[in-house]
Amino acid sequence: MSNEARRKVVAGWLGLAILANQVGCSIMTGPQAQATNPLSVPSADFETVWKASITVLDDYFDIASENRLQRVIITQPKTGATLLEPWYGDSVGFKERLESSLQTIRRWARITVNPTSTGTFAVKVEVFKELEDMIRPEKQLYGRAVFDNTIPVNRARDVVGPLPAANGWIPRGRDTALEQQILGKIKANLFL
Repeated sequence: MSNEARRKVVAGWLGLAILANQVGCSIMTGPQAQATNPLSVPSADFETVWKASITVLDDYFDIASENRLQRVIITQPKTGATLLEPWYGDSVGFKERLESSLQTIRRWARITVNPTSTGTFAVKVEVFKELEDMIRPEKQLYGRAVFDNTIPVNRARDVVGPLPAANGWIPRGRDTALEQQILGKIKANLFL
């Protein structure tokens, strides 16, 4: 495929995504009402609040661990939904979907359900966003004919200078839009 054809395909997809955002597609827009985080739940039944939190969180992520003694639910990291995956809801809004389409972004969540002094429960939702950190592009094509870096050279010398960083993830802060969407669904499930 030529460079001109690639540009036309990318421009077509971006145009389609912008059109979907302008029309008001519910998947591409963020939540309307802001919920407080932590959400105060006027219920005396811990099991009801716990199960509602797990049910909503399971719509977005795979659960890694549930600890009822510490009242914490932690999820597995999940790669962010792109513009071509509208059925996934973990990228809220056009900007987040575009960013996940152009870079490798992953998110994971932690929910804590703590009792308050007033006999209610406080449900706190935290969604963390991370950017993939790579030493070099995964499928690097240019320069390979001259220097092939995939096979390490065995050298019996001490390394002088900075060592290359290991592949990992760079924290990008919290994803408040997804937190608000999860809190809204928990609120709806508990009929608040």
